[in-house]
Amino acid sequence: MFVVCWVYSSKGADLGNPWVMVLHRERGWELPGGNVMKDEEWDVAALRELYEETGLLGTAISYETKLVKDGVVVLVEVNDEPVPEPWVSEDSSIEEVGWCIDVPSRLSWDEEEIERIKSHDWSSSKMLGS
Repeated sequence: MFVVCWVYSSKGADLGNPWVMVLHRERGWELPGGNVMKDEEWDVAALRELYEETGLLGTAISYETKLVKDGVVVLVEVNDEPVPEPWVSEDSSIEEVGWCIDVPSRLSWDEEEIERIKSHDWSSSKMLGS
């Protein structure tokens, strides 16, 4: 099982509600995430992966098991101000991290997958308390 993070900023509404993506050296642009460790909860795994890949700390709000095959998408809110400039990750497999308004080219995922997550109604998802 794996998790991916749909990360938004509490300060992003006036900027078009951008979300965070990472540029993996081999795969291209993708959502932050990775494998769930043994006995690790989805929200904990998502927050760990988010920090390892982006340096961002956030709050896991809810999760959805039906958006990606064999994975869980966790909605994460951060309080960082979205900025147009990318930044460097501490993870050597990640070339850069950035806020997105549009789906980038050189995408690792299918664009429809990103659009499905982007347009998902999170109010119908399982809420978390982390």
